[in-house]
Amino acid sequence: MVLNFLSKLSYGETAKNSEMERSGVVQTLARVYEKARNAMEYRADHLVRRAAIERIIKRLTVFDRDPKVVTKLLMDELKWARYLAAAELENMPLVRLETILAKYLRALGESNIPRDWILGVASAEIEEGLNLNVDYHIFTAFAFQVLRKKVQITSEQNIDLVIFMAVDKVYSQSDEAQTSYHILQLVQKQFETDFNKALQETFIQIKSLRESPVMGRLTNFVRRQAVPLVLLRDMYFSNPVEFKSAFTNKEDFLLSAKKVLRDQLGKMSRRMQTAAFRSIIYVFLTKMLFGVLFEAPVDILLTGHIGYIPLIINLAFPPLTMWAMTLNISLPNARDREALIQRTWLIMSNFESLAQEPDVLGDNSAARQGWWYVIFSVLYAGVFAIIFGLIFLLLTKLHFSVASQIIFVFFLTIVAFFAYRIRQTARIYSFKSGGDKVHSSLWDMFLLPILAVGNIFSQGLSKLNFLTFAFDFILEAPFKLILQFLDNWVQFLSIKKEEVIG
Repeated sequence: MVLNFLSKLSYGETAKNSEMERSGVVQTLARVYEKARNAMEYRADHLVRRAAIERIIKRLTVFDRDPKVVTKLLMDELKWARYLAAAELENMPLVRLETILAKYLRALGESNIPRDWILGVASAEIEEGLNLNVDYHIFTAFAFQVLRKKVQITSEQNIDLVIFMAVDKVYSQSDEAQTSYHILQLVQKQFETDFNKALQETFIQIKSLRESPVMGRLTNFVRRQAVPLVLLRDMYFSNPVEFKSAFTNKEDFLLSAKKVLRDQLGKMSRRMQTAAFRSIIYVFLTKMLFGVLFEAPVDILLTGHIGYIPLIINLAFPPLTMWAMTLNISLPNARDREALIQRTWLIMSNFESLAQEPDVLGDNSAARQGWWYVIFSVLYAGVFAIIFGLIFLLLTKLHFSVASQIIFVFFLTIVAFFAYRIRQTARIYSFKSGGDKVHSSLWDMFLLPILAVGNIFSQGLSKLNFLTFAFDFILEAPFKLILQFLDNWVQFLSIKKEEVIG
């Protein structure tokens, strides 16, 4: 299996010139807009372009569903915003992009699947068509094979798909649209030419997989087990040409892994600062909007005046809390780093022994259906009620109105959830030498209910965020028309200049 995996890699041969086109007035304006727009949503860097493609397609298809028109405008906007390198443009001819868009635009009128989901999957296929990094998916396939050997769950009929989805989500860090597209690629093999049926089946499968009773356990298991595979992938992309030769000697491999891990931890520290900053901006702007449009008017309606102290606390608390919670994110210590490096070598040198290790994941349905599980569920519900009861009691003592209390709890849970996601990202290299057991603390008991509510609110907020609506349809549509005019004007001047000089 390892030899087969190594034979599929390109070792840098597919790497091409990634230079962007020269920046002009149109490109500068478009890039500034994209920076501002991306600050409205929390997304990892590798998901920004796919999200931009989805956003542009959604806006364009409101006015026109002609694949040729949408294709041209999409490519223009991606070039303006400097999302495309010259080599990527060569990798995705307009004819191919038009074909991709055509099948999804047809599906909009021929199926009852939600429009946003279809266009999200379309954006994922376009993004992968543009992406020159074909080796990344080879590592994902290898990670699936490694983790499949360590999972022995028989209670789930579609266990392979559940594992694949968990690996794609955790190890590849794919978002929902990308995961849906990857499942679609698997499903299409059954339906061949009937794309609409494949799309419908994928939509059903995604919903079923998300509701699988073992999905949560598998996701956590993959998160803990995939750390050495992340390091292995980083070793490759840091130096693809010399990657294969590193396996000829254990000492060379360990030295290379140690250097790459040190470099990646340095990058991770800077990445966490960026993620925290983006989240603070996102929460602050959304909170300001709620304060102006909801909290202050409701206070006046219910009490006849604005409660300035609760309002100030509500405005300042979310960004300050986010800053405090992401200030001290710890990275792995020397012992854990050494254990991670040794584990990475073991996976590559002794792949077949993984299934015999004691930390395989098996069925525990009996434990989940027993009396202890029922008792602990009741206790958890009690803790849930006590925590939020104490929060509302404290806010009442501080003279928060009902509206202010709701807003405070809303943003408390959102901030906690965002900070937790940032911390989870920082834990991508956290590997404990003591085994694969899950450790919890008393703090987890209090934090878990807040995170659960924050997860629900964050999903709803992403759909109802008025700021994103204002940017996408009220501001972005006319702004892109102005850019189109400027781009045509620049081209006209260029032609005239050639005529004069000629």
